[in-house]
Amino acid sequence: MIFDSLRRQGLPLWISDRFILLPSRITPGWIRIEKPISLREFFAKINDFPREKTRRVVMYSADSLDDFACQFSRQTRLPVASIFEEYFHFSPYVDGGILAGYYRLPYRLTPGPAMAYLTGESEKVFAQLARKYLGEYDPAAFKRYLIVASIIQKETWHPEEMAHIASVIYNRLKREMKLQMDATLNYGPYSHVRVTPQRIRSDSSRFNTYRYRGLPPEPLGSVTRDALEAALHPERTEDLYFVRNLQGYHIFARTYAEHLANINRVKVQRARLERYRKLWKQMKKRKRK
Repeated sequence: MIFDSLRRQGLPLWISDRFILLPSRITPGWIRIEKPISLREFFAKINDFPREKTRRVVMYSADSLDDFACQFSRQTRLPVASIFEEYFHFSPYVDGGILAGYYRLPYRLTPGPAMAYLTGESEKVFAQLARKYLGEYDPAAFKRYLIVASIIQKETWHPEEMAHIASVIYNRLKREMKLQMDATLNYGPYSHVRVTPQRIRSDSSRFNTYRYRGLPPEPLGSVTRDALEAALHPERTEDLYFVRNLQGYHIFARTYAEHLANINRVKVQRARLERYRKLWKQMKKRKRK
């Protein structure tokens, strides 16, 4: 809403101003005010101000705030430090406070209105889903679901299996098992760094779910609406394990024995595929000769 957007950016509006700021009365768009004016003058001339040209800004799914701040800074030439400062001014979440998706922002802008808009639009979706599945939106309680959604987002790109992965996370938490998921180590500056056995052994942070029980302390990065809905409304299963197959989907298992069998099956398929690749390369070399 226009009223909520202006109030979020610091304008001292009253509830009665909602009537003046009805969307049906106002041409939508971004307005740039070069010099201070009174609210009365602003309301009187709100449709006379030219609307700013906008560009598309993308928050990629599974990207951390670090990723976004650097990309957004390159695109807008705004200082990274200012982007972080304004983000934390408006969002209650250390990461994940901007929903993955496309946004329209003006070419000429400052960090404050930009972050107010991006986090504000995201908070609308968070509140909508929280009320649908939880009855109310409390950011402190909602963070748990945002963390789970960020793990799901790192584990799969396929919306159709997100609710199933969510069930595995909750099943392991319920049994007080360690999550032992590589995805949780893709936090902050490590958001796109391959997780190796050495990294698992050396990382002593609470994000290392091979070492500590429970969820990581903060979301790992941005999430899609699909991942968030999966975290809020998981499938009902008894599965505790999953492994990615060669097609990028996951094979689920209830027991560790089943899980090991699935891992071995994937290893055999991967080895077979690797042999075919080598044979194909050899055949291509022979044809060149």
